[in-house]
Amino acid sequence: MVDVDLNLMKTFVLLYETRSVTKTAEALFITQPSVSHALRRLRRQFNDELFARSPDGLAPTEIAERMYPRLQQALEVIEDTVSGAGRFDPATSERTFRICATDLGEISLLPPVLARLERNAPNCAVEVLPLDMTAAPQHLRQGRADAVICTPRIDAPDLRRDALFQEHYVGLRARAHPRIGERPTFEDYLRERHIVVDPAAGHVDADVELTRLGHRRAVAARVPHFTALPELLARTNYLSAVPGGVAELFTRSSQVATFQLPFDVPTVEVSLYTYRRALPAPGTDWLRELIRRTLRRAEPST
Repeated sequence: MVDVDLNLMKTFVLLYETRSVTKTAEALFITQPSVSHALRRLRRQFNDELFARSPDGLAPTEIAERMYPRLQQALEVIEDTVSGAGRFDPATSERTFRICATDLGEISLLPPVLARLERNAPNCAVEVLPLDMTAAPQHLRQGRADAVICTPRIDAPDLRRDALFQEHYVGLRARAHPRIGERPTFEDYLRERHIVVDPAAGHVDADVELTRLGHRRAVAARVPHFTALPELLARTNYLSAVPGGVAELFTRSSQVATFQLPFDVPTVEVSLYTYRRALPAPGTDWLRELIRRTLRRAEPST
């Protein structure tokens, strides 16, 4: 039987997550030399360097990348068992779930999810983390997020994908725009200036299609969030492109109107991503089913 030092395993997991001896020492309330000594023991035990110095901190080796998910999950199960949280009871749990979503998700998808959570798990809470597509998969693997809701497809064998619904894009303009009506020509569209949202939000399909056609939008402003668009467009003659579902919310609350984009943008699929755990995770499994039941629908929004 292998003699396992759980403190060593916890040090490894924290080193992987923080990429820093200093931050690991602070999290464990021990000295940096103690963490360095633990790392030397880990390297001897696994016969691998495990972490190498890089400009961004400690970079894990290939072996460390393979070790982390299983060790992290094993420690979670041990801690849950010791604390009596090996099972999940939504009626009594006080867990805080962390969901990665864009600001569009916050205003259009979170309300029905939060309403159902209030009914079924009255003491639980939700923390919404800003969606960054480059970091989202790692957040799931490291346990920093329980779920990710997004349109860009994440192809990773260790992540579970549940398709929720399809979405199409429409143009958005000031309701009293002097030149753009409900069906502008392609030439009219390209003559206007546009407000675009940071690509980190994942909604780049309209620009990808324009690039494929050999054109670009003339950009007047770049903003980090979609929720800024209604007021910005209502006060200017700029244009933008947004998913159809949220466009309906914008037109009800602001002096903006939709128009048909004069080029085809493929329908996108909004999906839910969770981490495929080798060991049971009752709380995360329950959250995934709640989101699926709440948001899943068959037809694209109109």
